[in-house]
Amino acid sequence: MKNIKKSFEKFKSELLSKGFYDIFKAILIFVGGLLSTYLISFFPFLKKFLISDVTMPMYYIITLGVLIISLSFLLFRYKSRLDNLIRDNNLDELTGLKNHKALKIVLESLIRDFKDNTSVILIDIDDFKSFNTKYGYGEADLILKKLGGLLGSDKRATDETFRFFQRGDEFVVIAKETNLGQILQAAERKRKMVSNNIFSVGDNNHHLTICCGVTTLKKEDSIETLTNRVSKALEEAKSIKGKNNTKSIS
Repeated sequence: MKNIKKSFEKFKSELLSKGFYDIFKAILIFVGGLLSTYLISFFPFLKKFLISDVTMPMYYIITLGVLIISLSFLLFRYKSRLDNLIRDNNLDELTGLKNHKALKIVLESLIRDFKDNTSVILIDIDDFKSFNTKYGYGEADLILKKLGGLLGSDKRATDETFRFFQRGDEFVVIAKETNLGQILQAAERKRKMVSNNIFSVGDNNHHLTICCGVTTLKKEDSIETLTNRVSKALEEAKSIKGKNNTKSIS
């Protein structure tokens, strides 16, 4: 919520500070065009050339062209800023990954336009509450940031990685063109990659392990049934002694 408010305030600030300036420039250009048509009347030869036997006087065409260019410039400029606002609101501020709002949009699209071999990995850090208690939330956030970067870099062109919630230690990977066997292999690769990695924060070196729940999208799925199924697979993985495991539910 804080990130949304901050992005909106930035957009509003730019609109007030730069927006009126851009509009003022467009008005000046337009007025300049009208003024130039008035001044033409003082030059008979030029006036005769511009207002000849054509259906629409040339100065009307010039003025209309200036107006269209000015409006197009304004629309392009503010569409770009609006696109940036939407993009910022779909990013998790801490990890730089897409957030739960972006995840919902992607899942709705996948369910609406169902395709076989779309799979999901739900990832959770083992015993992260204990880590928070021992090292504090500041260091825990830095760990989440590093883990998010690691998971985000380990992907194929068909994969997207998300932070499941703004406050939490769960991540989601959506993998297209990937069946259950392939997504199990991908989840295991990520699990081993994390357990073999050293996360350095200040003078501390941390070793983490994760559990992965895996499932595939079904034609009859809703967001709720899909997330419930992959959450159940994750619970099964975490119920194994020592955790650091992957389980799937088809």
